[in-house]
Amino acid sequence: MCGITGISYKDKLVNTDRLWSATDTLAHRGPDDRGIYISRNQRSGLGHRRLSFIDISASGRQPLSDTDRMLHVTFNGEIYNYQKLRRALEKEGCHFTTKTDTEVLLHGYKIWGDLLPDKLDGMFAFAIFDEEKQAWFLCRDRFGIKPLYYAFTKNTFLFGSEIKAILAYDAIEKQVRPESISLFLANRYVPCPQTIWRNIYQVHPGHFIHLNMNTWEKEELPYWTLTTNELIEDQEASHVKFIAGLKQAVQSHLTADVPVGSFLSGGYDSSALVYMMQKELNYPTEAFAIGFKGWESSEDKYAAIVAEITDAKLHTALSDDINISLTQKLMWHYDNPIADISIIPTFVVSQLASKHVKAVLSGEGADEALGGYWWHKSGNWYKYNTLFRKILGYPFQKIKQHYIHAMSMGLFDKKELHQCLTPSYAAHIPDDPFSHFNNYQLPNSDSILKQLQYLDVYTFMADLVLPKIDRASMANSLEVRVPFLQHDLMQSLFSLSNQVTMKKGVQKFFLHQWLKNRLPDVILNRCKQGFVGPDIYYMNIAQYESSLSDGLLIKQGVIKADYLKSLIQRKDHWRLWKIYVLESWWKVWMSE
Repeated sequence: MCGITGISYKDKLVNTDRLWSATDTLAHRGPDDRGIYISRNQRSGLGHRRLSFIDISASGRQPLSDTDRMLHVTFNGEIYNYQKLRRALEKEGCHFTTKTDTEVLLHGYKIWGDLLPDKLDGMFAFAIFDEEKQAWFLCRDRFGIKPLYYAFTKNTFLFGSEIKAILAYDAIEKQVRPESISLFLANRYVPCPQTIWRNIYQVHPGHFIHLNMNTWEKEELPYWTLTTNELIEDQEASHVKFIAGLKQAVQSHLTADVPVGSFLSGGYDSSALVYMMQKELNYPTEAFAIGFKGWESSEDKYAAIVAEITDAKLHTALSDDINISLTQKLMWHYDNPIADISIIPTFVVSQLASKHVKAVLSGEGADEALGGYWWHKSGNWYKYNTLFRKILGYPFQKIKQHYIHAMSMGLFDKKELHQCLTPSYAAHIPDDPFSHFNNYQLPNSDSILKQLQYLDVYTFMADLVLPKIDRASMANSLEVRVPFLQHDLMQSLFSLSNQVTMKKGVQKFFLHQWLKNRLPDVILNRCKQGFVGPDIYYMNIAQYESSLSDGLLIKQGVIKADYLKSLIQRKDHWRLWKIYVLESWWKVWMSE
């Protein structure tokens, strides 16, 4: 994986030292190499930090230019079908000078233009600068696996894999967006396209940006959207097709000139990946797990069972204690904060893996596609089903309320936010802190479950799960690849009726059917746990009190002191956790 950044000025020149400084804020994303390019008129620049996987020689250094030196690209990600695209482009007369997947983007843009992204199979965020047209083309992958942020003012355009690269240019005033404080507390993240920063935005998943520097006009357009259907097909045939698609996705995700390992929790998703790597593809696999001494639900013992059956080489990080004070260290990496409870375990297992490999596979996307979360279970939303729907129509607002409570982990609705925030921040509380869910209402679906899954993909997964794993892994210069999110595989699953892909009483039916004769009942019958530590880790009221009572959020007039005191008195650990994450972030970014 890599780090990318760039800048264009409307009426001034790029400072070379500043471009290098911004690029080097992303050194953790690419410790293997670095490079910059400044345009001929010196008003635009691109920066790149490289973590090498394909053509690891110096010829793969970025930013990469075409043979005419009119197109220049800085790229973060992997294009898994690049060899197929390369052959197609060579037939069009394109001449390649490297063996990288990056060069496919340059020639592909020259031949296909805006149609390029839809031809790509992979995870990616890239920017192409057209020297002749004085134009930018920025693109983010379909699910938002790779991050891409930007700022656009009356005279400056900036972008970066992480926000710290944008702030390093000193062209954007370092100010918190007041509305985003409410959104963060309500959702555990700031919904796309906003960030916690004023005037800094995220590119939507499945979108690209055009910037014409001559007219200084910018537009963001979609190139792909996950669609849903209720196709009823033969269950066994659909299952066979799914397994074949997953195997192909795993195989393509192993493309690299260096070894690729896998996370392993002993759950369905990671166990399926490791089994497929070892037993189906004969790929020697190093697997990585985390465990907690004295915790009966510790995942390392289940990971050890799977590793023994598959003959994978297992590495385990065992901990006597988890100290949530590590959160402050992580908030430098989470410059757009998230309060997922697994940020620390994910960081620790990534740290372990990075000592042995440069990339791992992980199971993100399986729960979203196969109905693996507790809020998918019909018992939790049955009251909104069948008869209710027939009488009142499709109850999206009821589903939304169910989803809000599932996501919030310590609800901060509008009323709670007014109790929490001081008047200067309370004045910016949105009428509906959860309004972004409305953007993902399925207009023609009669399936409550499919609606929940769609919300998962475009909110929970895109704004919380994927940023969590990207930052935790890249903090350790580790690339994480997610085969379940191969877009054709996901589209195939979302096109089928849940009657085909799911079975009552069986978790993630399609995976269960494949694993049931391969792994023992102790793995198959595990309740879904999520990648977390012991509950006591998040219930450290003493830590919350010592960190928050005299913290910056109180001193700088963000959180009301009496409200915080009430949370501590009633040991409201989930709301305290979110405030603690915000406090940790504030100390890193707003203490000056």
